Amino acid sequence: MPLIWGRTSGVILVVGWILGQTWVQAEDSRVAQKKVLVELFTSQGCDYCPEAERTLGMLAEMSDRIIPIAFHVDYFNDPWVDPFSASEHSQRQMAYNNVYQKPKPEEYGLYYTPMLMIDGEQSVNGRDRRGAAAVIRQAFGRKPGVRLQWDMQRVPETNSVQVELQIAARTARAQGRKLLVGVAVVEDRVETYVESGENARKTYVSRYPARRFERQFTTLQSVKPTSLSFELTQRPEWNAERLKVVVFVQDDQTGLIHQADSRPWPLEEVNSPSQTGRKSSPRR
Repeated sequence: MPLIWGRTSGVILVVGWILGQTWVQAEDSRVAQKKVLVELFTSQGCDYCPEAERTLGMLAEMSDRIIPIAFHVDYFNDPWVDPFSASEHSQRQMAYNNVYQKPKPEEYGLYYTPMLMIDGEQSVNGRDRRGAAAVIRQAFGRKPGVRLQWDMQRVPETNSVQVELQIAARTARAQGRKLLVGVAVVEDRVETYVESGENARKTYVSRYPARRFERQFTTLQSVKPTSLSFELTQRPEWNAERLKVVVFVQDDQTGLIHQADSRPWPLEEVNSPSQTGRKSSPRR
């Protein structure tokens, strides 16, 4: 039975045969570095979480090979309802708990806040900065299990972007396995005034919270790449200048992250003198 790692989206899945061999040869001509996905399971209703948010931000500043994302869970939503929380985020954390649960698990297993999951393989307390850094350094030494190439372009006359990915197996560990391909929109340094709960009357600074998370499944049967397409729409309250798109490829059964990457949200180009002189309204 497949694990529940989040919400399924309407994603177009196409097997990419055309120019597939050319793409593979181009990727093999350079050394692909492993990038490490660092997930923080957090909540604005938890008084330990602000420190963990700062930890996530500091880890992200260590290297551009660290790909941060914060999944705000919904099981802490009493009395304060975290605006970034979603049941899908809690389900994703529970999936990790089910994968890595020991014969005699701790009281909360891997279902607590704040919790860091590094590359889908090793959990660390969200406030343990040194422990997380040590695990990340180890993860840097692994080879990526898949070849991941992708492009992102604005959809004309909309607030949407089209994300096109090409994925192929690099190792036997990824070939023939059911893989989860996740795409998330994250926004850094979002401030929220918390009115109740453990962080009441404080301004909570959220680092890289998931604004949107989509996924699709695929199985890589050969060296020829599989192509996937996602369309993501920016909501008015999102600050485009602080948005990033995160992509990752994960083993659906073991949780292992084969590769991850992120890029800034493509900003709308200024094409006319009238647009050049326009002042934007304040964003929050």
